[in-house]
Amino acid sequence: MSNNTEEALLIEAGRMTARLIHDFKNQIGGMKLYASYLKKRFSDQPEGIEIAEKIIQGLNEMAEQTALISKLTRPIELRRETADLGACVEMALGGLKPLADSRQVVISLDLAAAAEGISIDLQQMQIALSTIIARAIEASPEHGEVKVALKSGGDAVLIEVADQGETLDDGKLRAIFDALTNERISRISLGLALARRIVLLHGGEVSARVGQTGIMPAGTVVEVRLKR
Repeated sequence: MSNNTEEALLIEAGRMTARLIHDFKNQIGGMKLYASYLKKRFSDQPEGIEIAEKIIQGLNEMAEQTALISKLTRPIELRRETADLGACVEMALGGLKPLADSRQVVISLDLAAAAEGISIDLQQMQIALSTIIARAIEASPEHGEVKVALKSGGDAVLIEVADQGETLDDGKLRAIFDALTNERISRISLGLALARRIVLLHGGEVSARVGQTGIMPAGTVVEVRLKR
C-alpha cells in the first residue's frame, strides 16, 4: 500500500470519526430528554428517580467525553495575546471552586513569580490548566490539599500543580497525558491529552513526577513550562 493511499485512508477515517461523533452527540441529547421524562414520570417513586438520575449522570459523562474527542480530532488555531499567566491561573481556579468544595479539597495558590507579558491563547491555556488542576482535585483525598505555584525557570515560567493523591509509578507517570495508554478512556484522560496538546502548541512542555518533601509528602506534581 502506497503512502498516498494510506494517507487517504487515514483522512477518510478521520472524516468518519467526526461524523460519528456528531451523530453520537445528537443521540445522547435525545436519550437525556427521555431520561428527564422518566424522572418526572416516576417523581413519586424514590427508586425510579434514583435510576433516572444515574442514567442522566452517565449520559452527561458520555457527552463530555464526546465533546473532548471532538476537540482532539480537530485542528486547534491559537489566538495569542499578551496576557498575565497568573490571572489565567486564577480564572482556572475560580471555575473549579465548586468541584473543590464538593470534594472538601483545599487549594493554595502561590504567585511568587511574575508572569506578565506572556504570549498565550488565554482561553485555550485556561482549558489546559483547568483540566490539570481538576485532575489534582479529583486525585486528592477528602480534606486534602492541592498546591498551585507559579515559578520562574530562567527563560521560562513554570506552573506546578501538586496533589496529595495516590503516588503513581513510572509507567503511569509517563502515560498520564496519553488517553490511549490509560486503564480506561475517561473525561480526565481525554482532557489531559488535550491539555498536553495545547501546551505543546504554545511551544511549551508538560511533565509529571512524584511529589517530594517540601512540595508535597506524596502524590503527583504536574509541571507546565512556558517560554517567556
